[in-house]
Amino acid sequence: MCSISFLVLISISFSMFLLSLNFMLNEYCVFLEWEVVSLNSSSIVMTFLFDWMSLLFMSFVLLISSLVIYY
Repeated sequence: MCSISFLVLISISFSMFLLSLNFMLNEYCVFLEWEVVSLNSSSIVMTFLFDWMSLLFMSFVLLISSLVIYY
């Protein structure tokens, strides 16, 4: 079970690393807004910002997590 989690995390980490390189070379940025709840006139919105630095950070965090699981 741990080896499957390790492989999944390391593959996502590697793909995020490649995606961050792609974002950096193309100077690309994604701004994603998700409306979680909307009641009457008020709404709760969750905002995501994906750029090369955030993707690189997430790739290293996932790499460290996968190595901790492997250990």
